[in-house]
Amino acid sequence: MLGYGQILPYACTGSMERYGVTGYERSVFMWEIQGGFIVDGVENDTIAVRWDTRMGAHRLQVTEITEFGCIGNPVQAYVNITAPVADIGDEVEVCDGDSIIFDAEVSYFTPVTYLWSDGSTQSSYAGKEEGPVWVQVTGTDGCTDYDSAYLTVNPLPVVNLGKDTALCGDEFMVLDAGPAYSFYDWSTGDIINPVVVDGRRTTNDTLWVTVTDVNGCVGSDTLVLEVCDFYQYFSGMPNTITPSHVDGRNDVWQIDNIDLFPDAVLDIYDRWGRLVYHGENLDPLNVWDGKSMSGKELPMDSYYYVIELNYRGLEPLVGYINIVR
Repeated sequence: MLGYGQILPYACTGSMERYGVTGYERSVFMWEIQGGFIVDGVENDTIAVRWDTRMGAHRLQVTEITEFGCIGNPVQAYVNITAPVADIGDEVEVCDGDSIIFDAEVSYFTPVTYLWSDGSTQSSYAGKEEGPVWVQVTGTDGCTDYDSAYLTVNPLPVVNLGKDTALCGDEFMVLDAGPAYSFYDWSTGDIINPVVVDGRRTTNDTLWVTVTDVNGCVGSDTLVLEVCDFYQYFSGMPNTITPSHVDGRNDVWQIDNIDLFPDAVLDIYDRWGRLVYHGENLDPLNVWDGKSMSGKELPMDSYYYVIELNYRGLEPLVGYINIVR
């Protein structure tokens, strides 16, 4: 029963407790409850109170009004509302493949148990799947608290530098890791995007990039830049021209990509070993038109050629070019 200034036994948040006073028969009792609400016994000498989740000391006050209208002095008492405090934060984010530790460990005056949304019962929980996470912490006195958070899993950046490849001569390639990232780290030492690489390598080179997006998630990709096989590179060049100057077809010797070797020099010899043509600054669409250096049409025959690429000490390209008229 309530007594003035009395400290009542503590109650759990969310619990229902009964309280009463002794008064005159047929009196009416006016109750004031701080931090809870009356669920039964309004204006009676005994009431049932549902306490809300606000922890701390809460006041109960009751005033007796007799059947003759006499009003007594209010009587106050205090009850401490308590529970272990569950707190695992609010919204949190991780990157795909990572996890985050939700820690619900609390200090409470009785031992506590834990129950997580996945059924586990440890004081902490490693979350890595997107969705709500909740925990219920319960003391051995029956007092309990609940908290929840939402875990967002952000995807990793998708980076694609393309297939492994080779660059020859003055070829270059633009490597683009994507425009939407906040940080780039290239094996070349660059921190910008895109970057340009060339083929001036004597060994295969593995190029890589690591990118970081606005969520702090990291993605990467690699590309092997291979040393060019120059002889294979030019293995498909034609070995015959038919300079008829009538149909406009196959009138000149064309070598694709020879312009990637700006220092290349072409020498052509007849069957007697005489130099009949010398060319520099070679045009891939017209390396040789079947004429001598003086502009004379050379006869139908096989001619020996030497192409010095003048690149990284490569051996010259040699072979025969045929004129058919």
